[in-house]
Amino acid sequence: MKGILEWEALGGVIIILLYLISFLLIWQFVGYPSLMGIIALTSKPETKDYAFQPFVSIMVPTYNEKKVIAKRIIRDNHL
Repeated sequence: MKGILEWEALGGVIIILLYLISFLLIWQFVGYPSLMGIIALTSKPETKDYAFQPFVSIMVPTYNEKKVIAKRIIRDNHL
């Protein structure tokens, strides 16, 4: 009698784990992407400022490049 009750309790735990894992898989592949899509659609800015230009620095690692550094700076300035 005691063995049957233990198996029934173990079966209940297995069912709970099955439901939990199923929920997590569904959340990962359906729930979370849907939530992120809804948030992305509702939080879009209405207007974009295309005049904004961020400051950008370009670091050029050189060593004994005296001959070609001027050409490199002119070429990189067009970026």
